[in-house]
Amino acid sequence: MSGTAIPASSLAPLLALGAAFCFALALILTQYGLRTVPSWRSPLYTIGGSMVMAWPPALLFVDWRGFDWRAGAIFARVGCIFPVVVSILSVRSNERLGPAIAGAAGNVTPLFAVLGAVLFLGERIGPGQALALVLVVGGVALMALRGGTGRRQWSVWVLGLPLTAALVRGAIQPAIKTGLALWPEPLAAAAIGYSFSTLVIVSLVGRRSLRAGPPDRRGLLWFLAVGASNGTATFLLYAALGLGSITVVAPLVAVFPLIAVALSYLLLREERLHIVGLLGVLISVAGVILLLLLQ
Repeated sequence: MSGTAIPASSLAPLLALGAAFCFALALILTQYGLRTVPSWRSPLYTIGGSMVMAWPPALLFVDWRGFDWRAGAIFARVGCIFPVVVSILSVRSNERLGPAIAGAAGNVTPLFAVLGAVLFLGERIGPGQALALVLVVGGVALMALRGGTGRRQWSVWVLGLPLTAALVRGAIQPAIKTGLALWPEPLAAAAIGYSFSTLVIVSLVGRRSLRAGPPDRRGLLWFLAVGASNGTATFLLYAALGLGSITVVAPLVAVFPLIAVALSYLLLREERLHIVGLLGVLISVAGVILLLLLQ
């Protein structure tokens, strides 16, 4: 009996939702790793682990005979920034804010895209976009107003960590889309990007890590799992972008903070949000999705 192939238009949303789940899972696993490994050290293992995981399938399934140097250069340049910068900022914000709020505040990339278009391109925003901006800003304000989740307390300035990560994350998506248009190999894009990110993080903390001695084994395993989850999410995101439009993929990936809230409730009792913080997450995510749909 012959199977029926899933059309790309249906597969892209499924891949995007899979990426959202893996991004959320990585936030939760990070909390377990931070119990025994300092935050400055963790990106070394998450990024390095993702690189190790990315290359075997890339070598097996990528048609390297069709390698495009222009696409490879794009993936390499992106790798010098993403995911290394985002990983550093994300683990620090996760440590200070907890996974739910860190995920929601780090998910406001469309806010920067719209503001950039208004400030630098002279574009005007419509009523729907204005409403979405109000929702995003209002949601972040509610998160800042509560100032904590469960046992965790933090200052308003700490929100700058995930907001900066969101800015970086948004800047790389058009570049990746351009590279995949030249050479549609998301496995290769992930492997090349993680390789250059590994070089960057080793240059930053490799010597300090050697001086500090071997890490706690349990923490190391947790962060290797974080790397595997983020690596899977990145591959699924790249694959989704290769098959579908950003306007379809991005709103679905944007729901990962809500998945993080659910996983926090199930797995991290001390990280459960107060009602105001939860409301802020819901409003912010709704605003992000509305902005993405209107782009």
